[in-house]
Amino acid sequence: MIVEDELIVAKDIANYLEEMGCEVCGLLMEGEQVLPFLEKEIPDIILMDIMLKGQLDGIGTVHLIKKHYDLSIIYLTANTDDRSFELAKATRPFAFVEKPFKKKVLKRTVELLIEQITTEKDTDEDSFILKDRIFVREKNNVMVKIDLQDIAYIEADRAYSTIHTTDKQYVITSSLSALEQKLPNPFLMRVHRSYLVNLRQIDSIEESTITIGTKRITVSRSYWKDFLNKVNII
Repeated sequence: MIVEDELIVAKDIANYLEEMGCEVCGLLMEGEQVLPFLEKEIPDIILMDIMLKGQLDGIGTVHLIKKHYDLSIIYLTANTDDRSFELAKATRPFAFVEKPFKKKVLKRTVELLIEQITTEKDTDEDSFILKDRIFVREKNNVMVKIDLQDIAYIEADRAYSTIHTTDKQYVITSSLSALEQKLPNPFLMRVHRSYLVNLRQIDSIEESTITIGTKRITVSRSYWKDFLNKVNII
């Protein structure tokens, strides 16, 4: 995905990447467009211009991306001052490519990152585990599937936890802390010692309280700041 507010530059980069055999899944001109796009499609690599027009510059956009996704970033920049570099470095990008970009530099940078991603994927496949669903035991030892996106919230009760989905409940023998470790999903968040919630299922937010369906859940003070950082409040 390319995020670049100079359309001619963006198209030049897209054309060159496609000549290399890459697929350009998105060409965006504003930082505000990025998160809505990522809800529909997630790329392997994002080429991000640092100096974007609009309220969000490239660095601010990457900070928002990193809260929800672990994606590889290559910064495109014509601004090489030390302050911009230090701010961008804090987001842990893979590389910086200066504009006007040289094709050979861009080619080598992208190829190195593709090689790294491919190696990591090969390693992950050796220890592959489904991360978008779980299976829980019901009657007669039947294991039923629950898609993580369908979980509304999980409520703890001592050594037991109740998983509330959009249409059903499942009581399992597991602590909430153990479930939190087994469900590494960016949209599932601990908001209270007794509650793990799906941020995408929240219907309303009040001071220290959220509502999911008809259920009101208190957000503990210790989780409130992190919670606010993960929801998009305008």
